[in-house]
Amino acid sequence: MAEYTGLQSILNAALGPYQAKGFRLVEQDDHITILFYRDERVAVFSQTGMTIPALHQTCQEHLERLEAAHV
Repeated sequence: MAEYTGLQSILNAALGPYQAKGFRLVEQDDHITILFYRDERVAVFSQTGMTIPALHQTCQEHLERLEAAHV
């Protein structure tokens, strides 16, 4: 079971398996969360509208675009 020790641990848990693939979430302020892949900004989410399924979909779509670019 995950242990939540602060906001960053919750953001990391929201990423699920995508955290191990190089994604990270950074809270910019009380309303904005930014998704990064390594050092590249991938998406900006409003915290009021962000859902875990949408977050995972954005991560997956980014990985698919990267794969397609390298083929």
